[in-house]
Amino acid sequence: MSQNIAAEPLAPRISSAEAEALAARSGLEQMGVRPPLRRYIAQVWERRSFIWNLSASRAYSRNQGSYLGQAWAVLRPMLDAAVYVVIFGFLFHSSAPGIDNRAAFITIGTFTYTLFQTSVMSGLNSIPSNIELIRSHRFPRAVVPLATVMTETVLFGPILVAMVVIVMITGLLPGMGAVWPTWSWLTLPFAAFLLAVFSSGLAMFFARVGARAPDIANAMPFILTLGRYASGGMFMISAVVPDHLWFKPVLLHQPVAIFLELFRAAFGNESLIPMTPGLWIEATAWAVASFAIGFLYFWRAEETYGRD
Repeated sequence: MSQNIAAEPLAPRISSAEAEALAARSGLEQMGVRPPLRRYIAQVWERRSFIWNLSASRAYSRNQGSYLGQAWAVLRPMLDAAVYVVIFGFLFHSSAPGIDNRAAFITIGTFTYTLFQTSVMSGLNSIPSNIELIRSHRFPRAVVPLATVMTETVLFGPILVAMVVIVMITGLLPGMGAVWPTWSWLTLPFAAFLLAVFSSGLAMFFARVGARAPDIANAMPFILTLGRYASGGMFMISAVVPDHLWFKPVLLHQPVAIFLELFRAAFGNESLIPMTPGLWIEATAWAVASFAIGFLYFWRAEETYGRD
């Protein structure tokens, strides 16, 4: 009669701790785990060329399916500005009392708000619209919303040039003061850079929100439209909002209003909107704070992006 002899289980050659140490020495990383913040920042920085190439290619391919192509990047804010100029520049003169050129005031606000608006919307939709890339490749996910903002910033280049030309043309309109080039125009690229940094922070913040709550994409256009009015895109907050309202200082110093004022001050054609060091300091503080908070908020959910 044969006797069954149970085989003894094979002992692993190395322990799990030794295996983890070996993987670490070999440069292997555990999947689905959020990397430390310092390493994550380094990983994003290492992919800066990828961010640029991805954003440049997407900027080039934008609107390629239409007859006017890239011209729509400039035509859209031009049409928006034309509508607001007619309504707030000519029909409602009290919207910007003391402003010599209301048409230029509104044009600058409309064009500047375009970069902020498109950056936030692109960041909000960045994770769902790049889900295949996220699931098929391993890289820091912050690259995705940063690339979308870079795309909008690249497209803002010709928009900025068009804004300068149109603002000068508004000086030919009836009742509008002349706009002449000044040294302060050289600061416009720096103002655009700060606005892009600020928008990147919000894009990363809403990228995480949009990844978990896609329905917010349907509500965001209404929120951004409200933000245009709350930021004084077409009127002077200091003149329209009564002084006794407690939230008037909040509206005057909220970040988007600060950036609109920065761009208007950079044109230097309105004595009521001077270029001051305090304005630059406030804009820089908002940009740095927004980017840091947005980056940290996005990084905290790094391991969840791309999962069902």
